[in-house]
Amino acid sequence: MYLRKSLYAAVLLGMSLPVFAQGIVLNNEDIRTDLNWLNQQGVIQISTSTWPMSGDEIQRALSQAKVANNTQQKVIDSIQNALKTDNQTAKLGLFAESDQKNIPQAFGDDTKAQYVGSLEFNAGGTNWDAKLRVNGEKDPLIDNGHDVNVEGSYIAGKLWNQWVIAGQIPTYWGPGHDGSLIRGDASRPVYGFTVQRAEQKAFETPWLSWIGPWQYQAFGGQLDDYTAVPDTKLLGFRLTAQPLEYLELGASRVLQWGGEGRSESLDSLWNAIKGNDNFENGDLDKSNQIAGFDARLNLQQLLNIPVSFYGQYVGEDEAGLLPSKKMYLAGVDYSSSFKNLPYQLYAEWADTTTNGDVKGVSYNHYIYQDGYYQHGFPLGHAIGGDGEMVSVGGDIRFDLMNRLSGRMMYAKVNQSSSQFGADQINLAFPENDKIKALDVTWTHYIKPTLPLKINGWVSDSDVHGNDGGVSVGVEIPLDKSLIGY
Repeated sequence: MYLRKSLYAAVLLGMSLPVFAQGIVLNNEDIRTDLNWLNQQGVIQISTSTWPMSGDEIQRALSQAKVANNTQQKVIDSIQNALKTDNQTAKLGLFAESDQKNIPQAFGDDTKAQYVGSLEFNAGGTNWDAKLRVNGEKDPLIDNGHDVNVEGSYIAGKLWNQWVIAGQIPTYWGPGHDGSLIRGDASRPVYGFTVQRAEQKAFETPWLSWIGPWQYQAFGGQLDDYTAVPDTKLLGFRLTAQPLEYLELGASRVLQWGGEGRSESLDSLWNAIKGNDNFENGDLDKSNQIAGFDARLNLQQLLNIPVSFYGQYVGEDEAGLLPSKKMYLAGVDYSSSFKNLPYQLYAEWADTTTNGDVKGVSYNHYIYQDGYYQHGFPLGHAIGGDGEMVSVGGDIRFDLMNRLSGRMMYAKVNQSSSQFGADQINLAFPENDKIKALDVTWTHYIKPTLPLKINGWVSDSDVHGNDGGVSVGVEIPLDKSLIGY
């Protein structure tokens, strides 16, 4: 066994892969967990609350890592291997599950059907990056009316430390493990354009250097199959900064604007951006807006304890220039090692009711009556509006080839369905229900560039009773030199 592990490590560190300088890193739970683990060990400093991330920033952080032991180096190697695996020239993906998984979706879960086959091609250079991913689906969880799509595809160019991305890629804004109140990835990705910094370096001028490392992300796109107001636009902006090495602050804002029969003039857009549109008159009300703030406090730099506390709140409407009808999220996570095996534990609570009350307001709007959803699945937190969820989870890395992760959750979903008809827009959870679930994933690299994921879950629903299932996913490199390794 020891010889086999040593051989795998040697192959991993010494092999020559046909990969490119990865520009864009799409939502990936393993990479996020490992980066957060290194943050909490004081090895690196990087923000992981805005996705997709820039590969330039990840590599910059790793190049400046303060490695103190082999366990920390193991996690760095894990990230580098995941980046190489994710960005191979061509690969075939296969996924199947025994039954549809009807629990709140996890971060980075890009399989939206019971059976999925995908073919992916990657290319890029120092200042450009492109991915073409063609997916064939059967028995979709999120029905978009098509058996084939290109979700996960994009083309990106870099100029003056700015990435400009066009495509259909997932977005995630916030520090939460299991959800974001304002932009999550439980729905299918939205077509559009994204702009963000390549590296999060602080300003060099002393007038602004106190802001610390910072990042922004701006997005503009169009919702698909939004029947209430066809061709509704989705616009968003997020800004994060780390003025202290142990504190990250974030601010986010999203608008549903325009669409068929609605003004899309620059004057209308400017009024929406200014917030001058919070009216009950439909002609004056230019948009549906959600905005809020989040923060993460890392105690490693303060007290030499590998613990972080984080929180997020967003509001549906503005009052006194701040969000008013609020939703909340809070959590804590801990990163350490056991017999040189790195692990992370977390506990999280999210509440998408309105200031703690079920009012049918969260993720809803009287003009954009399909709500803050696409194809009936939330653009914010995976549970949708008027819900509450408590989850605990963790991840342990046995070696470069094996990882085990899991979470337990208790969720109250769609509590407003009987009162306000929210079941008409929240197709993820169309009924007032209480769900208890256990969700476990084992990741094993059959070869250093051939990951196999086996997921199993069991759940208990007040409405639908007990359920459970198993899924298997594998990514097969198509480069001949890799297949023959």
